[in-house]
Amino acid sequence: MPSIDSDEWTTTPQEIAREVKLFAEEFDSFTPELFAEVNFHLLRRPGLTKSTRDEFCEISIFSKTCPKCDLLYVAKKCPLWYRLYRMATWDIVKRAPPCIRLAYAKKTIKTVMNYLASVNLVNPPFYKSRGAPSCNALRSWGYCTPNEYCRAMETENTIEYTKARERVKLSRKLS
Repeated sequence: MPSIDSDEWTTTPQEIAREVKLFAEEFDSFTPELFAEVNFHLLRRPGLTKSTRDEFCEISIFSKTCPKCDLLYVAKKCPLWYRLYRMATWDIVKRAPPCIRLAYAKKTIKTVMNYLASVNLVNPPFYKSRGAPSCNALRSWGYCTPNEYCRAMETENTIEYTKARERVKLSRKLS
């Protein structure tokens, strides 16, 4: 269980974890700020500070209540977003389709992670991938920069990129 600063909290991490689980069950979702507003008695001062918010989030991560948080994987509001961003490294992304590499360069992390999770290259905690983005969606977002492997794809499914890449490379060797 993560530790907390007893100068900031009136209770233990275990009690906070229990309270957030009860809160999430009752309201079906939460945000750290709403939790602190309703459970103000758990804090020594009114409202969350950066340190108490971070402690609260670490407890939520540890107790696996994050899936009920409305701010899960929201940039600059969720500590897991930063972990998600660090999971997508260039070593993993460099063999992805050019549109995914461009999304990575532009720091559009959810688009990149939807692709990486769909092709089982990463398995982030609590992350629900919406599936790999389609070529059509990536084109409409301005990420489409097709290369020879993209042109060899038979469908507009980015997951097919690796298969098309293999086909093109194998056909070169036979020529």
